[in-house]
Amino acid sequence: MRLFLVLLLCLALATCSTPIPQVHILQPATAGLAGRSSFQLISPEQAVDGELPYPQRYAQLGPLIRQALEERGYRDANDAQVRVYYWLAVSDQPLEFKVNQAPPSPLGPYQAIHRLHDETGTLRLRLTDPAGQVLWEGLASTGLSPSWDSAELLESAVRALVAQVPAAR
Repeated sequence: MRLFLVLLLCLALATCSTPIPQVHILQPATAGLAGRSSFQLISPEQAVDGELPYPQRYAQLGPLIRQALEERGYRDANDAQVRVYYWLAVSDQPLEFKVNQAPPSPLGPYQAIHRLHDETGTLRLRLTDPAGQVLWEGLASTGLSPSWDSAELLESAVRALVAQVPAAR
């Protein structure tokens, strides 16, 4: 019985916790990034071929990235020394849970099937010089489910990813 209670407590804590975004640096900062302090966000349409898959999420991303970079010492400018490209990929996987319960009547067992969706987002951030040379690149993967927490989960992914960008001097 104690083991059951411990497992139940662990399950409850795991469902209440916020997942930590997984950050991967694809291109460490080059020497060309040192001394640069102004940036310009480039619209995602210029980084992604075709139509943006999740326009409502991109509306949230731009201001979040801008704010996080400003907290790292960068300033937004039209004649920027660094161009910031960003794009988001979201994978949506259906989840199916089958629950067998005791028969409600002598007619047979009741089988419930719960259909849910699990969304995972991968945010990619690339910093280049005006000539297009990559100065830094990284990505952050995070769960975006449940949907009512997706805005906060995406914000934590942005903050975790931008925290890996070297601070401006």
